[in-house]
Amino acid sequence: MNPPLISVITPTFNSGPKIAATVASVLSQRKDLYEYLVIDGGSTDDTLAYLRAQGSALRYLSEPDEGIYDGMNKGIRLTSGEFLYFLGAGDRLLPGVLEAVAGEIRKLPCEGQTSRPTLLYGNVDWSIFSRPYDERFDRSKLRHRNICHQAIFYQRSVFDRLGFYDTTYQSLADWEFNIRCFNDRGIRKRYISLRIADYEGGGKSTTAPDSAFFRMQLEYLLSDPCAEQRTNLALVLDEAVWRLYEAGSYIPLRWKVTLLKQNCSAKTICLVVCSLCGLSFARFKQILAFGVALKRMIFPRRREHRL
Repeated sequence: MNPPLISVITPTFNSGPKIAATVASVLSQRKDLYEYLVIDGGSTDDTLAYLRAQGSALRYLSEPDEGIYDGMNKGIRLTSGEFLYFLGAGDRLLPGVLEAVAGEIRKLPCEGQTSRPTLLYGNVDWSIFSRPYDERFDRSKLRHRNICHQAIFYQRSVFDRLGFYDTTYQSLADWEFNIRCFNDRGIRKRYISLRIADYEGGGKSTTAPDSAFFRMQLEYLLSDPCAEQRTNLALVLDEAVWRLYEAGSYIPLRWKVTLLKQNCSAKTICLVVCSLCGLSFARFKQILAFGVALKRMIFPRRREHRL
């Protein structure tokens, strides 16, 4: 049998009722376009009972793993589709979207074995945004905002070229992988104006700080002299320093000195100074709150007089 065009992979662990809506959204797609594999981390709730009840409509593997990205890496190895798509438990594919994506895949240049690995990405519906998230990306935008992996279709050859997800990054390995993709000119990045999925949000990437990722990001930005990489530098530095300090992660002295030389915000400068003085993140927040209150007392907001 010929391999399917798309492999849909769902990593899950004790997802409970969430998994039902996710599975239903995949099984409603055109059957000849995809294979579906659920990688379960050894759930102890009713997740496995639900998956068994689906019969041959999907495949699943349940065994202990080292986290979501270990599960996604297993999914890459155990599937055969030309394009790989990762859908989290609780997220839902929109009706008919795989057929629409297949149409976009057919538009790609066909160059046989010399074809460049391709990353196709669109948008997701996310309740905290008033519009689909988040349109076209470039290297600069990716410095401070990630593409939802629920919006991306990776050609398998992308993983052949770059390797798999780096499990050093416990909650943001997909962001680190996307940065590698956008830094590699041998990989074609193509934006398609399609809404791919309803993204639930609130997963591990938004609730668990990934200090390893922000250390990598901060080190890269501070050591890169290229002017292009310095677009939105202050914004990205603010985020990286805040996350590292919040997590209690060690920031080397040479980084602190370099940060003080950058055009950073007052908040970042205050963070670095507090870190140099050995003050905790909680103490920094107290100092910051006092500074904001003092500023409002000295510079009160003027009331508008309306006619």
